Amino acid sequence: MNLLRFILLVLAIWLIFRIVKRYLNRPSKTSSRIPPEPSDMVRCEQCGLHIPKIEAVRDGDRYYCSRQHLEESKDKHSL
Repeated sequence: MNLLRFILLVLAIWLIFRIVKRYLNRPSKTSSRIPPEPSDMVRCEQCGLHIPKIEAVRDGDRYYCSRQHLEESKDKHSL
């Protein structure tokens, strides 16, 4: 009989822990639907893809979507 009480006590503690954990992990309603701030977009000189300026690879006044496109553009212009 003592073993059954112990098992029920452990189960009750576990259930309470799970309920409290789920309640604490819920996102708040005030901060969940805030849209991200818009950022400046630039056009890749190689492929024309528009990407955020902070993610672009810059070479002088030209912007590229990747280091590979920067290198390809340099190779193309050096010929």
